Amino acid sequence: MARRARGLELAVMAFAGFAGILDTSFLIPIISLYAIHLGASGAVAGFIAGLYSMVAIPASVVAGILVDRLGRKRMLFLGLLLDSISMLLYALASSVTQLALVRALHAIGGSLVFPAFLARSREVSGERIGFGLGLMLAPVALAIAIGSGFSGVTTALLGYRIPFIVIALVLGIASLLTLTLPPRPEERAWKGLKGIREGLAEAGSSVLAGLWVITMLYVALGIIVGGLGASLVKAGLMEERTARLAMGVSVALSSFIAAVLFIINGIIADRWGVALIVGYSSLVGLLGFLVASWNPGAPTIIAGVGVFGVSLSGLMLASTILVSNAPPKARGTAIGLQQVFNILGVAIGAPLGGILAGVGPEGVMLSAGLFTFLALAAVPYARS
Repeated sequence: MARRARGLELAVMAFAGFAGILDTSFLIPIISLYAIHLGASGAVAGFIAGLYSMVAIPASVVAGILVDRLGRKRMLFLGLLLDSISMLLYALASSVTQLALVRALHAIGGSLVFPAFLARSREVSGERIGFGLGLMLAPVALAIAIGSGFSGVTTALLGYRIPFIVIALVLGIASLLTLTLPPRPEERAWKGLKGIREGLAEAGSSVLAGLWVITMLYVALGIIVGGLGASLVKAGLMEERTARLAMGVSVALSSFIAAVLFIINGIIADRWGVALIVGYSSLVGLLGFLVASWNPGAPTIIAGVGVFGVSLSGLMLASTILVSNAPPKARGTAIGLQQVFNILGVAIGAPLGGILAGVGPEGVMLSAGLFTFLALAAVPYARS
């Protein structure tokens, strides 16, 4: 009976993680187009796309503290509920102003989900921390692949409203299911802001190493997303439509590879340590981009970005293990900070990728490989 109850708890957590990223990954490729559909200029559409990050950076810090103060279960429920409401409001938005307000609300909801989800995932993992976190992160990567891979197709066939409503229902179900999660002792670990400061100080180098790893990973990802497609068009190697297709396939393939490898990397981390994961994930990413940069074309681009899935899985898992080494009284806050540096990484990488697009795809891929490689600096401090 206890085994069945634990299985149900893990299933609810996995579904919550899947739903919690499905909405944001679905919106990334289409939010600017949706803003233009509602009457926004190109500049305003870009602002609305970036508004999520602008709100999410400060909101993530507050969200991490709330996860420690009010508990993982409550904040996971609230975050998923706000995300569900946001998706319904996206469907109902009839002006650019309304869309901007919904985007801000969505950022607040999303900021609550992952500090709560990852803190509780660490706490249900028991002694097999790597395997437990890998098991929870696998459906997250799957949601990224599905959301980003099919958003353009579904909105082209069905319009914007129906897909928004369907995802709102998925999030609503996930939020209600979190109410069935059993209480855990870590939910009562709050020791005030002093306890958070003490907890972060205790974890010290582990948290800093985790923040470094996630920043380097997401700068690299930002460079790819912000510059690779444009560089292929500017270099005359692909037409815009072909480049868009190649990028969509590449990112989806990378996410599917990451989904499979999260569990494998978790087992490796438990057996041989986080440092090994950081080491080989950094090197594989660098080598993949080096090989792809020698002869840029659709097959090599897809292969190079696909191989980046190895780095995505290993470095994300390693970072999550390292920041969640913070004691329960500060764990939500530490993961909230991880989310901040995740967003900052993309905010740095995407414009940098846009600048590098003028150099050519070789420059974009080599730069992404370099930042992936720089995650290696965390190896001396990467301890489970």
